[in-house]
Amino acid sequence: MINTAQINTAAMQRFNRLIANHRLAHAYLLVGPQDSGKTQTALTLAQLVNCEGENERPCGQCAPCRKIASGNHPDVHVLGNDAMDSIKIEEIRFLLSRAHLMAYEARTKVFIIRNIELMTLEAANALLKTLEEPAANTLMILTTSIPEANLDTIKSRCHTVQFFPSAVNRIAEVLSGEGINAQDARFLAVYAEGCLGMTRKLIKQELIPRRRKVLDEMLFNRNNDSFLKELSADTQETTEALRLLLSFFCDVLLFKGGVAPSKLVHQDSLKEVEKFAARGLEDLSLIIRQIVQTKQLVDEKLNVKMSLSLLREHIWVN
Repeated sequence: MINTAQINTAAMQRFNRLIANHRLAHAYLLVGPQDSGKTQTALTLAQLVNCEGENERPCGQCAPCRKIASGNHPDVHVLGNDAMDSIKIEEIRFLLSRAHLMAYEARTKVFIIRNIELMTLEAANALLKTLEEPAANTLMILTTSIPEANLDTIKSRCHTVQFFPSAVNRIAEVLSGEGINAQDARFLAVYAEGCLGMTRKLIKQELIPRRRKVLDEMLFNRNNDSFLKELSADTQETTEALRLLLSFFCDVLLFKGGVAPSKLVHQDSLKEVEKFAARGLEDLSLIIRQIVQTKQLVDEKLNVKMSLSLLREHIWVN
């Protein structure tokens, strides 16, 4: 199903104007952070070009709109997944073999390829040929969060649509309306960098209770060997814990520099922030450098238990 809260309104307004003026191009590249609504917007555009509603489009109620929303339209194809697996040439060829076939029922066949930065070079070159020689009544919608990782020749053959993060307050209001308390809603909005889709993932991953556990163990429990052992055994958990700690100590530096508490990410940990803000800049810089160095070890798939222990000592130094 299409999550309407994640649709980029500005982009859809642009597409509506282009269609009204008969100027819709054959290929678009949607560029923005992960979970910024690119896929939801692409699916909504697929609805727009195939909607049979008489008034506002997409109506969401006609047969094409419902089929696209449920993922069952025979002429709307989506390639790519949240697992961030590489996209191989066989997948691109299979998808594009349908581009030159007659549509089953759509006015416009739509091909959505997510995260094109994950295409192999062979797959990218196969896609390039189709972009150079587009089939009639076909719309290609590509998405990427790393535009610099894509071939310039692909980017030059698409019209780029930038997706910018939403305002933190807007995201926080949406989450508050769904029953998330105000402080947690703001934390999620800032931590997800203004991407509503990412906040959904963080909620599903139970980041809020995990954040509290990480801060409690690292800031208040010096005898936390069992926690560090458990943490170091899971690369993903270690990465998340380091990111949480980095955001906390960034708050400490901001507060120490005079930033208002209302602007901080960890507003429910203000006492802890004040405590560490009393430390010297040299101590705080050392902690942050150790967090960054530990993250580098994680990226290089090296053992981080000793580095985590050293980080603990920096945090607990008197």
